Amino acid sequence: MNNKTLIASLALVAGMAGVSATVQADEPHKTVQPSSTNTRELVENDRAPDIYMRSDKAIDWKAKGLKAPGEEEQWVENNGKYMRVKTTNGTIVEITPVKKK
Repeated sequence: MNNKTLIASLALVAGMAGVSATVQADEPHKTVQPSSTNTRELVENDRAPDIYMRSDKAIDWKAKGLKAPGEEEQWVENNGKYMRVKTTNGTIVEITPVKKK
């Protein structure tokens, strides 16, 4: 092979490698969302489902006899338990059972 053929071949291979990387970079990332039927028991320091970070899910903690939530926290009810949740990141700060009357 002469130098011109060798250089042309290398340029072609390098160009194909660059196009291949570009095509791969444009593919969307495939992700799987957590199942809505996930039945794993939540514990303190877990991340609560996003729905519990919404203000419309907050319960009246005074009426339920719960202690005051901290700044950017709220009490929510989930499966017979009260959870104190940080509204900024969803961390469960405290879990207490619902008191039966």
